[in-house]
Amino acid sequence: MDSRLGLPVNTLLDGSYRIERMVGSGGFGITYEAEDINLATKVAIKEYYPFDFGDRDSTMSVVPKSDRHKKTFQWGRSNFLQEARTLARFEHPSVVRVTRVFEANSTAYMVMRFEQGQSFEAWLNSLGRPPTQEELDSIVAPLLDALQMMHGENFLHRDIAPDNIIVRADGTPVLLDFGAARRAVAEMTRTMTGIVKAGYSPHEQYSSDSRLQGPWSDLYALGGALYRAVTGQAPEEATLRVDQDHVVPAAKAAKGTYRPGFLSSIDACLKVRHSERPRSVAQLRPMMLGEAAQSRSEPARSKPRSTPGGAPPTRKLTTPSRPLAGRSLAIAAAVVAVLGGSYGGFEYMRWQPAGPGAAGGEVKRVAESEARRKAVAEAAQRQAEVDAERRRQDEAATSAQRQASLDAERQRQEAAEAAQRRADDAERLRRQEMDRIAAEEAARREAAAQEERRQADERVRIASLALNADERVAFVKRVQTVLKQGRCYEGAINGRAGETQDEVDRFVATTSKKGRSRPTHIELAKATASDFEAWLRDAAEVTGDVCAPKPKPPKPEVAKPARHEPVRQARQREEAPRARPERREAREPSSSGGGGSKGVCFGAGRAEIVACK
Repeated sequence: MDSRLGLPVNTLLDGSYRIERMVGSGGFGITYEAEDINLATKVAIKEYYPFDFGDRDSTMSVVPKSDRHKKTFQWGRSNFLQEARTLARFEHPSVVRVTRVFEANSTAYMVMRFEQGQSFEAWLNSLGRPPTQEELDSIVAPLLDALQMMHGENFLHRDIAPDNIIVRADGTPVLLDFGAARRAVAEMTRTMTGIVKAGYSPHEQYSSDSRLQGPWSDLYALGGALYRAVTGQAPEEATLRVDQDHVVPAAKAAKGTYRPGFLSSIDACLKVRHSERPRSVAQLRPMMLGEAAQSRSEPARSKPRSTPGGAPPTRKLTTPSRPLAGRSLAIAAAVVAVLGGSYGGFEYMRWQPAGPGAAGGEVKRVAESEARRKAVAEAAQRQAEVDAERRRQDEAATSAQRQASLDAERQRQEAAEAAQRRADDAERLRRQEMDRIAAEEAARREAAAQEERRQADERVRIASLALNADERVAFVKRVQTVLKQGRCYEGAINGRAGETQDEVDRFVATTSKKGRSRPTHIELAKATASDFEAWLRDAAEVTGDVCAPKPKPPKPEVAKPARHEPVRQARQREEAPRARPERREAREPSSSGGGGSKGVCFGAGRAEIVACK
């Protein structure tokens, strides 16, 4: 299961490409469909993201999974870039066009032309029938031409399979997903994970040593793809065919449906021993297409586009040289053939018996032969001059194209730098604004804190001021209530400080004797509001009876009557004083300042005044 995290939709890469969707993934990367926002066109972007030793972090960067994978990760990325630059040199309708390569997110990206179509496997399934010979010829011929061009540049595909060939709507093919970078990593790590494809990879690709690989390795994979097309199934894996080969030959499995030479060429490509396979495309083409089919479907040769920094060849392959060099060799061969024929004819005639007139005829034939030799030499010279002029023009066009590409790249870099500067300026302004807002917020909080401290100080100041009479009475009443709860005060809750001070002192002294340091002494007549509040807080923590209750006064004893006195008489004697009128003598001073005074007494019940007797 592929657990790799792809780039989110609308991710912007290098300021020029917007990701639209992920279209596929392989062992070494993920391919996206993207929009070139500068040209408003669709492109395909392949991201270097190896499954075995790469991982994506929270910043969307692709990094090695661990320190031990770091060297392998960097080696693979370097070869990924080199492969992209090599592919960018090729201009052929059947080779995916690489337009750009760049580094971002700690990894590398390859920008390619977005090819519309189906994979060869999907195309075969969509037919609902076996493909015709004409349909396969129209696909095989361009692929052979593309492979011959790449092999001529010492470059192998290494991963030809039905899912790496796209069939466009017009039926023309294009090769995708080259495996050079994967092969380089395999040679370094000596692991074949993701390098081979069962049924389509020859047995020499199962080795991390690539010395046995060559054009014949790509031809094996192409033969496997065509075997799938004509038989409906992939051939057996190459490693299983070494001891005993169970693959039914295509010439037998599809006999009568396709050209015998076409089927036999597929079987020739699928030979287990690479020495038994065709050694080059030039050797395979007449076998697979036939002379008539080859002449009908011969594609125009395309040359690789030379660019600075192209990858140097890793190995010299014994393959045909470039088409231009091929034409020169063909002309030279024709010259040699003509000269050889002339010289052979001359030698043949020289060793024939002489007859009548033989001497004159011999001289004439020698002259004609020399004239033909000179004509061929002049034609060869003219052709060489034409080829040299064509090469010069091609080099000039390539140089102009290279310069245009450099100018475009420089303009793109300048635009990217300008955009980066604008982004940096915007970010700097944003941070300055955030710092300003943070400073204002800090100042506001400091001002609020200062105001709160001022208000608290003001409250303390106000609380410490002298109390008025009503406020002091209210506080004393609260103190009296606390004293009464502690059984230290028996009077009324009237707020009189003078009547309560002794009880307060008693309360404080008693709590001190019981080992408590609070509440402390307080002067009720002088205390401030804060003094009262502090004393009341401390006193509230004291519970229970603080002061012992005062002893009750003894009851007066009532004289008991004598034994011989009747109870009734004694009771009357007790009640007699109560019936007597209370007499309170009020002496009024004499108006004359001397003499006697007249007394008055209150009657019973204090309701009337009577003269005292």
